[in-house]
Amino acid sequence: MDAPSPLDRLPPLNALRSFEAAGRLQSVRRAAAELSVTPSAVSRMLALLESSLGVALFVHEPRSIRLTPEGSRYLDAVTEHLHGLVAATDLLTCPRRNETILTVRADTLFGNWLVSRLPWFHRGQPWVALQLTTASGAGDFGRGDVDAEIRPGIGAAAGYATQPLLAEPVACVCSPGYLARHPLAVPADLRAVHEQDLLRCLDSPGTWDDWLDEAGLADVSAKNGLAYGDAALACRAAVSGQGLALLPPTLVEPELAAGRLVRPFCASAQPVGQVVEFALHYPVEREDRRALQAFRRWLDDELAPRAQAG
Repeated sequence: MDAPSPLDRLPPLNALRSFEAAGRLQSVRRAAAELSVTPSAVSRMLALLESSLGVALFVHEPRSIRLTPEGSRYLDAVTEHLHGLVAATDLLTCPRRNETILTVRADTLFGNWLVSRLPWFHRGQPWVALQLTTASGAGDFGRGDVDAEIRPGIGAAAGYATQPLLAEPVACVCSPGYLARHPLAVPADLRAVHEQDLLRCLDSPGTWDDWLDEAGLADVSAKNGLAYGDAALACRAAVSGQGLALLPPTLVEPELAAGRLVRPFCASAQPVGQVVEFALHYPVEREDRRALQAFRRWLDDELAPRAQAG
């Protein structure tokens, strides 16, 4: 008799799909809607999975569910392997699609800049069907479900190659309306603005402190400035006239060119701020994809003049 296969211990695929959706969405009802089944069907799949594993994956409350610590760890592993199956299936069954469709996930601020430049990319590579999404947080990166990612930092994760794209100091920007209400000529004028007007990014909390220290303004605090989750939100706040933000000039170039943002201090008057780095990250096994190679060359052409200027 043949020895049992380790695969015999795997739960049914439908149960794993229900678990992944319910765990990610923290809702049986929303998981059912995504999977086009009834909530009771999802509940049965979750009960089957917990029974087969002998482990409680969720805490079931009257109107909601939440993952147990064991469920959270299992969800990470299941998600990774389900995405791997999707990628393997795509590579096997859609060779033509894989030659022309390019899926890219970008940091939101970089994505906003990219949108303003994509018409030029499409004119040069009309055969590439680029699908661009943005990340809502660091957890959206590294899932292996897209062809390439544009994210902060240049360090490569296991299985990924990187192409540095941008490294430049942040600059102080605000709306023309804000500048009209608060005349600013040199950084020392910031002593006269409200502390909450120094717009902070929660994903880079020390940026204002470093900038103020370099400007010799250690007595000015940004700790009570309005805080936003990422640079894209801080940019929108600055455009709306809420205050001043520290952002990489290249990535707010569309707003500067349109006059929605201005730089209140000339380059020689403001300190060299924290350097922001971005890179293109892509799985090593997708490196030879024609569409990805075309996108990489185009990014180099777009950003090389800025790198040389910096």
